[in-house]
Amino acid sequence: MPGGVYVCSYTPTLSALIRSRQMMRTRATPSFIAVGQSQPASISPTLANDDAIRASTLDALRRNTLVHLACHGKQDREQPYNSRFAMRDQPIMLLDIMENNALQAEFTFLSACHTAVGDEGTPDEVIHLAAGLQFSGFKSVIGTLWAVDDAVAKHVVEDFYGNMFKKKGIVDCPRAALALNYATNAVKKKVPLEQRIVFIHIGT
Repeated sequence: MPGGVYVCSYTPTLSALIRSRQMMRTRATPSFIAVGQSQPASISPTLANDDAIRASTLDALRRNTLVHLACHGKQDREQPYNSRFAMRDQPIMLLDIMENNALQAEFTFLSACHTAVGDEGTPDEVIHLAAGLQFSGFKSVIGTLWAVDDAVAKHVVEDFYGNMFKKKGIVDCPRAALALNYATNAVKKKVPLEQRIVFIHIGT
């Protein structure tokens, strides 16, 4: 493998991983949407700025198999179920995500800060935004361990999607962990170490 022997991937629970792999056997027609507080470059269709409200974003998570979420994330380390994504009208809470029931969802990239950070008081319990999306139905999730610097992290994102769309424009979700590994190694000269290792893969 590029840059080493292993490709890292995590799971909040073994049952979540088993369920994700089982559900990948029946796949829906691919549909892709990006959600952001500022206009994402070269990604269409989008929910951006005024359209990025709580109800429309939760609906987008239910209706699409592939979602790129670029907004402000807040992990509440004292009350992890209060962790949230900032939307224009009101935030999307972790409990909103876990109850959203995104059955056809396959992959989401969380280009937001602190989306895979757990509770300080119970480090053995995985309660964070990325895990919540997997519990809601997403089989494969990329989250972040600390703050993301958009100016440099965009290089990781661009290279990641270049690897994901390699097969004639078809997104190959099961290779998300490998695509992230390729991306972080390909941008070594452009992106500092702390912004390459901020991203982690969770799930299948």
